[in-house]
Amino acid sequence: MKFSKHLAVVAVAIWATLTPIVTSAGPAVIRDAELEDIIQGYMTPLLQAAGIAPGDVRLILINQPDINAFVAGGMNIFVYTGLLRKAETPDEVIGVLAHEIGHIAGGHIARLGSTLENASTQAIASAILGVAAAIASGRPDLGAAVTAGGQSSALRGVLAHTRTQESAADQAAFRYLEGTGQSVQGIVDMLKRLSDQELLSSRYQDPYVRTHPLSRDRLETAKAFLSRSQFKSTTRSATDLERFKRIQAKLAAFIDPPSKTLSNYQNTGPIDRYARAIAHYRRGDLGQAIPLIDGLIASSPNDPFLHELKGQMLMENGRSAEAESSYNTALQLRPGDPAIMLPAANAILESRGDTAKAIQILQDVTFREPRNSSAWRQLGISYGKQGNIGEASVALAEAEVLNGQKDNAVFQAKRAQHHLPKGSAGWLRAEDILRALSPKNGTDDKK
Repeated sequence: MKFSKHLAVVAVAIWATLTPIVTSAGPAVIRDAELEDIIQGYMTPLLQAAGIAPGDVRLILINQPDINAFVAGGMNIFVYTGLLRKAETPDEVIGVLAHEIGHIAGGHIARLGSTLENASTQAIASAILGVAAAIASGRPDLGAAVTAGGQSSALRGVLAHTRTQESAADQAAFRYLEGTGQSVQGIVDMLKRLSDQELLSSRYQDPYVRTHPLSRDRLETAKAFLSRSQFKSTTRSATDLERFKRIQAKLAAFIDPPSKTLSNYQNTGPIDRYARAIAHYRRGDLGQAIPLIDGLIASSPNDPFLHELKGQMLMENGRSAEAESSYNTALQLRPGDPAIMLPAANAILESRGDTAKAIQILQDVTFREPRNSSAWRQLGISYGKQGNIGEASVALAEAEVLNGQKDNAVFQAKRAQHHLPKGSAGWLRAEDILRALSPKNGTDDKK
């Protein structure tokens, strides 16, 4: 699990105006193959039921303790870790996702400027939360100094839906769940819990309550639909419940202090051992972490996420060659997953392994996730290690564009053209970047 805790320069939309700002702190964006796999598995049938291609929607996980999820900045679904941790069943999470997909299908998305649709994940997250604070306060400069406490309350002014939109999204969610053979019980349970917060002061409410107007009518409508649904008694399999409990344990182990995790997960079952392995790793105690993860791998050798976690443990403790082996196994079991491919490539580079192989992996990542600024940056560094300054500069220019660093992007694109044959693929991509960033939509400034 990777947390991007400090976000780079981003383009923040203040109404229709885009203003580059620097954030010294921002929301922690999580990349974790296991969490993404489970949530994408929840989302895919719902998106298909809504007539939306699953590949068109981007999932962004935010490390915030509140119950919240929303759609904004294009077809991006933001999910807070608080929702995953506080939900009692996977059906509650699935119900929220179905509702958010209803907002997408209904065209209720908060639009903060077309630039964000092509920005990096981190930039989108920071921009949306930053602009929320700026608009709520009437101070555009506040976006550069957003704090975790201010983000939640500021979202209301930008992302709040009307009661009509909420009702429409609920009805759509009911259809998607019914159409995929799933129960609406999760929506009922979540609405019950959140409706109890309506009488609380806004400072004590979860942000989902403030951005998604609640009413007893919504709850009663959901109950009525559930009562006549043919799937009202449908329950999750033991495997589904076990996987959900495991990601909750994983989040707890990565977010809570290790001492708390070790106190809360003392049993001998695989979930408790999984949590303890992470807690020991976070304390720097591989002597206890590695045997725990190795024991889990011995029991489930075909679980790619166990091998990935072992790779992370080893990589972050300077054992990059061993980490490379673990990541290779993870990729053999789960090929084509960018959340595993990127650290696998980094392990190769750190161990001074086959740079050409690392480049090939990173090229695949950028093909699958063209807005992954970290992958573009690592690709640029990899080309640099080969002495290929031209291709390195093109990749770095791509990264700078995604992070809103216009001047740096222009510099790298010009350097790329200096080192690459005119008319080559890299030279032409650099030309595209320069044209896109030119104030005159041209390249007169390159003379």
